[in-house]
Amino acid sequence: MSHACRPSRHRVAGFGLIELMIALVLGLLVIGAAFAVFQSNQNTYRANEGQNRIQESVRTAFEMMSRDLRAAGGGPCSNASQMATTDAERSLVYRDTPVTINSTTELTTISADDASYRLTAATTNSVTLDNRDISADQVSDVFRNEDWILLCNANWTAIVQLTNVSGSVLTYSPAFNPRGDAFATPTTASVARLRNTRWLTADNGRGGRSLYVARAGGAPEEVAENVQSLAITYLVDGASQYVTAPAANSTITAVRINLVLRGQDVDGAPLIRNASNVVSLRSHTQ
Repeated sequence: MSHACRPSRHRVAGFGLIELMIALVLGLLVIGAAFAVFQSNQNTYRANEGQNRIQESVRTAFEMMSRDLRAAGGGPCSNASQMATTDAERSLVYRDTPVTINSTTELTTISADDASYRLTAATTNSVTLDNRDISADQVSDVFRNEDWILLCNANWTAIVQLTNVSGSVLTYSPAFNPRGDAFATPTTASVARLRNTRWLTADNGRGGRSLYVARAGGAPEEVAENVQSLAITYLVDGASQYVTAPAANSTITAVRINLVLRGQDVDGAPLIRNASNVVSLRSHTQ
């Protein structure tokens, strides 16, 4: 066989051990960097999510508590009206001490409902609601037997308790006629349900604590999660410093709400935030 017809031999080359180890190290570095970026993004996401949950809880808590505090002692009629002594204890609480200090971490407010209804007729123990404000079949959805209600006109305000609800007619005791004097014009006489709200923090059964509200003496309902504690201080008329126990509730003009909230753990450390809000009592500052 001639020299020109011999098949050529090609050398087959591959990775050496050193080259393989360098590639492995570089790959591990790339994977490690990617994992570090992923873990950092995860921590940032958890921190942002925890912060957002805290802000949502703060916004909900302050909005609802502020609404009840601003309404404390308020109703559909003038604060300058005289209180009838139909129920002396509740009348005093409603007008003079609408914010009751249960403790430094709990309070109760009393006020009339936001919705009030005009009257078309009244006696000393019953009133008939105006169907233009509420239909007869809806009255029982708002008012129930044994509810406490506020009756008032331009001159007088009275607190009485319902004994019967029938159609548009509310029957109550003790006696008071909201249209029984010269100031009881049809446009000023009205009725609203009396409400009381208790704010507190408690364990939520999920390993944390939440802010709760109990309305009309009912069971507490969860309002905002992640609220570890609630601290309340009060500003009295003529003072410049907030105190935990004012000498007289009737002198309270503003309430400061302090919340401590806890979010998801980030890098093994809890996310703790403090929030504060001040609410003026309309009934004591007008």
